[in-house]
Amino acid sequence: MTMKSLTIVAAAATLFITAPSFARDCAAGLVGDWTTNIGATMRFEAIDGETGMLSGHYIPASDPDMSFPLTGFVNPNGKDDSKAHYAVPVSVTVSFGEFGGITNWSGTCSMTDGKPVIETEDLIIFPMADFYWSHVVDNHDTLEVKD
Repeated sequence: MTMKSLTIVAAAATLFITAPSFARDCAAGLVGDWTTNIGATMRFEAIDGETGMLSGHYIPASDPDMSFPLTGFVNPNGKDDSKAHYAVPVSVTVSFGEFGGITNWSGTCSMTDGKPVIETEDLIIFPMADFYWSHVVDNHDTLEVKD
């Protein structure tokens, strides 16, 4: 096995580690609870170390007894030390079941003041809208580790 292969295997294996929030980083510490701008919780429960597939639940701030399954991908590969900045690509999708909507958050996780932060651009899709062009709304969200 080459050194590069060993590095990739080691990085993938670390995706399964759940660390306390103060010790999290973008490569090893995504599993756990994250808070959105509107106070909802994204609970990342598992990340497949081979495929990067993410699974968990979205818990709305308005009703913490309700949850919706989420799925997505994390890809910690591609780090090049010759570049000025590295961020881990993250994409998460939630289907809001009986309510009919779907939201996708796509962005990057990077370290800010020693803590991982996920900055995303979101597409919020509504089945019902006032106009044909208003079914999809874009937004920016910042996900922070929930203490």
